[in-house]
Amino acid sequence: MSERPEVVATTEAGTATEVSPDALRLRIAMLAAELAATPVVVRTDGGEVQLTVADLSITLESDATYDAVRQRRSTVSGSGDNSAAVPWSALSIDPQFSDRRYRVERTVARAVLANAAEIGVTAIPPSIVVVDDSLAVDLGQPGQVVDADAIVDQVLEGIARGYARIEIEAQLQQSLPLEYTPEMQQVVDEAHQRYGRSLVVAYQDETYELTLEKIAGWLVLDPHSTPPEITLDTDGIGPYLEEVFAAQSAPFTTAAMTVQGGVPTVAASDGGVACCADEAGELVAEALVAGIEVPIALPSRPAVSREEQAYLESLGIVELVGAFTTKHACCQGRVTNIQLFAELMRGVVVEPGESLSLNGHVGRRTEEKGFVEGGFIEKGVVIDDIGGGVSQFATTIFNALIHAGMDIDEYQTHSLYLSRYPYGLDPTISYPKPDLRFTNPTPYGVLIWPTYNDTSITVEIYSTRNVVVTIGEPEEEMREFCRRVRTDRIRVFSDGATETDTFHARYRPEEGRNCDGTRSVPRMCADPLLGAPESADDARAAPGDGDPAGESEVEMVPDGSERDDGTIVECPPLECVEKPGERDSDLERYPDDPCLDVDLEALAQERESSEGPSGVGDDAESTKGEDEGENDDGTESDDSTAGADKSSGGHTGVDETTEPERS
Repeated sequence: MSERPEVVATTEAGTATEVSPDALRLRIAMLAAELAATPVVVRTDGGEVQLTVADLSITLESDATYDAVRQRRSTVSGSGDNSAAVPWSALSIDPQFSDRRYRVERTVARAVLANAAEIGVTAIPPSIVVVDDSLAVDLGQPGQVVDADAIVDQVLEGIARGYARIEIEAQLQQSLPLEYTPEMQQVVDEAHQRYGRSLVVAYQDETYELTLEKIAGWLVLDPHSTPPEITLDTDGIGPYLEEVFAAQSAPFTTAAMTVQGGVPTVAASDGGVACCADEAGELVAEALVAGIEVPIALPSRPAVSREEQAYLESLGIVELVGAFTTKHACCQGRVTNIQLFAELMRGVVVEPGESLSLNGHVGRRTEEKGFVEGGFIEKGVVIDDIGGGVSQFATTIFNALIHAGMDIDEYQTHSLYLSRYPYGLDPTISYPKPDLRFTNPTPYGVLIWPTYNDTSITVEIYSTRNVVVTIGEPEEEMREFCRRVRTDRIRVFSDGATETDTFHARYRPEEGRNCDGTRSVPRMCADPLLGAPESADDARAAPGDGDPAGESEVEMVPDGSERDDGTIVECPPLECVEKPGERDSDLERYPDDPCLDVDLEALAQERESSEGPSGVGDDAESTKGEDEGENDDGTESDDSTAGADKSSGGHTGVDETTEPERS
């Protein structure tokens, strides 16, 4: 067997994969988003109102939940901080949600339900106003209200039971007039100390003053708590600031995933940013409490809808789960094709359960798209055509995908083994076939992120680690003249499920040969009717090769081809020129081998007697020239086959399939 290829894997095959802290936090964030969107319907005799859990300020407390999950996993495993000790199902399908911790802001829930006119609420709730540059209380007016605390308790019970929709029947009751107590005055004074000032905010090159009146509108009074409580509704600050700085924000476009410093993140497809990031409200609150007098800079977020951003963030694309690198020579046409294909694949997101076809995504490789000529393997020989070379991208992404644990639905390996690729794991691609198609079997999204330089191509796969992959050593056997290779992969998923699959390759014995030893393309020769060339070297010369004037140019034609006059070209039979001991006698010979069934010892003795004492004659010199100058099929070596193992070749798909015309 030839020497194995030099291939660089940026993640080691078979390395155990923990559920990382970042992945755990992302999973909690996904659960938090699901909880926030859970619908809540409140009905009374006066009507109904549709809210969400988030509207009532009930949230999954990320830090406390994270600590609880890590603690329970560590306790179960008895191995300290081993986050992989308990599978994801312990967090995602626990019917009592015992690992989850919630934060409930009843003040906000009471304020929301105090304004629910749709269900017959008529009371005017108290509010914070500005009087003589100071915060004060407007006591509002009594009327029909609902018991907000009872509604919150029923929502929490529905969450504990895992309801996807929570419906509550509530009763209207008459509220009492609100009294202005010393305790209320005290809480108003404390609120003025914290929030009773204006604040200047800045985004890009513009500034804006948040007046005391505007800030008072975000303050919420809960007179029924003991003591009364005033809080700043930071959730309302961000949307307001987005409108204020709309002119300084980029227009919204579609959301996309990108990788910055090795970290996947959501971005606008055109890179645009807008005001403001989610933490803008908290920054305003902190600046007010700290009494900051200089403008505070507001953070940007991608110029996309919050719904799109939240959806991509919910896919769990948080870390590198597989990567692979292959090398190539610099500055060839095929490299242009490889890099263009990589750019067209960069940023593709494959959702859970979704399949992706490389041909379906990129389409036909054409000059209009920027593809140039490169090497293809067609019928077992290398030719040049538009888009040639992109199979190196297919091989690279294939190996990244199998290390990331993806399901491979369709693939076809090269028919000739090339040493720059992993043995037995080297899919090819052409349009429309062969294709490379895979499915994401995980509950998380998958991001494809190719990068390249002048001499290599790398494909990185980002997601959440939930599978341990082990790639076995390739095993081979001979099938006629071809070498068949199988490689096993074992996947152990986070829920304990184990799967084993096998990848196959079949390599031709050499360029231009089929597995049965016959030629895959006709032998080339000088047309016998045009006269034999003066020397074998002339017969092999390409137009202008070593002879600028083209004086020694000889037309080479395929054996069995038809001439213009309808006659058929018959190349002269090959002569056996092999000497005893030149070839391993244990190796089978091709059906058209001129030395097949020849007694080489007798042939050698016959030649020695005919050549005379010198042992070298004109005929021998000419024969030697013919033997050295060309491949058996009359083609010269192509750079794209440099380093190929000429003793092996061929390929198959997921199931053993017929080799395509082109690869």
